[in-house]
Amino acid sequence: MSYSTRDRTANQPQSIHEPPYVEVDGLLFYKEAGKQPEFLDAAFATILFGERVVIDHLVMLFSSSVDLTQYANNLIQYGAKTIEGPGIWPQDFCPGFTAFPADLTMYLLSVLMPSGGILVLAAPHASSDQLDRLLQERGLNTVHHVALRTNDINATAEVWQSKGFVPLSVAPQDDGCLCQWSLKNSAGQIIELIHRRCVKGATFSCQNIAALRLTEKT
Repeated sequence: MSYSTRDRTANQPQSIHEPPYVEVDGLLFYKEAGKQPEFLDAAFATILFGERVVIDHLVMLFSSSVDLTQYANNLIQYGAKTIEGPGIWPQDFCPGFTAFPADLTMYLLSVLMPSGGILVLAAPHASSDQLDRLLQERGLNTVHHVALRTNDINATAEVWQSKGFVPLSVAPQDDGCLCQWSLKNSAGQIIELIHRRCVKGATFSCQNIAALRLTEKT
């Protein structure tokens, strides 16, 4: 079962809110209103493909680092706090990844919203790299992926597999603190399952993200 309001205790009520995205033929796209800080901040307990979920983080794409920075400044004025970046991934985050495919490089910044949800902002690092191609194909409102909190990643994966999502790796990526697993449906929409044991705020570790990004390579 996915980590949702059904997993919360009576002492931790969680209201369900309207999602910031719409589903079109298996793909997710942000609503224009859904990009407003006030709307996003309330939408981390919501509905995803008919399932009540608690979203750990949402990923939003931008065409350039300039546009990304402008949007991030609006979030910070709203009360968000920067927790990762800004910088070029992996160079500025995981400098040991000297042989990592340049096609998967990206400009990255993530913020912690006042509600406790995380918004990851990413932009292409070079023309025609993976993120740039995705934007050309699906547009600026495309939802790169949604990460769902879970206390049992294997049981949650079974729920999403029953909805047609296929794991992108044989097993989750697990560094001992963060356990993460990406799944994709036939339309190409990615969701991530994340079990946090001892890491608050960070959306990745260098150990986990290298493998996760490589499973996305097209």
